[in-house]
Amino acid sequence: MKENKKYWYIARAYHVSPELCSMLDRLPFEYFAPMSEKKMVVKGKDVKRNVPLALNYVFFHTDDFQFLRSMIRDMSRVTMLYHSPSRDAKSNTKDTQYRPMIANDREMEMFIKAASFYTQGAPLTVPDRKLMMKGDRVRIIDGPFKGVEGTLISQQGKDGGKVVVSIGDLVSVPTLDISPENIQVIRFAHGNKHIYKKMDSFKPRVEKALKKRSSGEELQEEEKDAIENFIKRFSSVETDTVNTEARLTMLVLLGYYALQMPKETRMYFLKLRDEILPRVKSERIKEKIQQCLGKVLL
Repeated sequence: MKENKKYWYIARAYHVSPELCSMLDRLPFEYFAPMSEKKMVVKGKDVKRNVPLALNYVFFHTDDFQFLRSMIRDMSRVTMLYHSPSRDAKSNTKDTQYRPMIANDREMEMFIKAASFYTQGAPLTVPDRKLMMKGDRVRIIDGPFKGVEGTLISQQGKDGGKVVVSIGDLVSVPTLDISPENIQVIRFAHGNKHIYKKMDSFKPRVEKALKKRSSGEELQEEEKDAIENFIKRFSSVETDTVNTEARLTMLVLLGYYALQMPKETRMYFLKLRDEILPRVKSERIKEKIQQCLGKVLL
């Protein structure tokens, strides 16, 4: 039976080779089985060989799984992957269906973009789930990996480092080291209080900038850079509580105001006043929001 929606179905090949890819090219749907040119020594001579990047995984994009499965059956070197039957904890009954493994479009978009960057072999690995749970969810906003979203797995300098892009627990590809200014935090890892330290550190800096603005004094370039970097990195963070959202939005608003950016200032002013303030329950936070709004002259 044909599905209404396209999915990326996951298969495993005995060996992803140029010959197999030639066979897959004849199938009537999209697939992803990246190959890379690798230098090696064969019988004392330097040669170049095409080798698979993704640990012999092949990803098929189609809305007709039954047709895909029938086509794959004729290929002795490719096997569709399935989830093992799961047990319902409430009813203590076992699901007898073997569901095909799939990846969603967003996962594949990020994975293909990251993996396709490598032409001389990518360090693809099986993800370490414990390691991944510790990392912040981030977006790369500039450079070769621009647009890629993943998990920050190593830090270098001021919050820069490698970002890993994964397909579930099957396979992952880490990026090269990403400069701190090119990393935007989407969501902090569970239990990570890093955002509070960042806000506490930024608050006196933006207050100093506001005093300079009110006195007509120009901000130094390093002061502007510090404010811009905070906004760029943390303005899109998903927060767990409305109070944290309010606090972060106030700092971003004041940052834009200090930089004399009227369009952005107005946008965050309205967001704080019309979207966040009505949801806040704490009288103390409400008072702080009103004080913040009073500092901004539109």
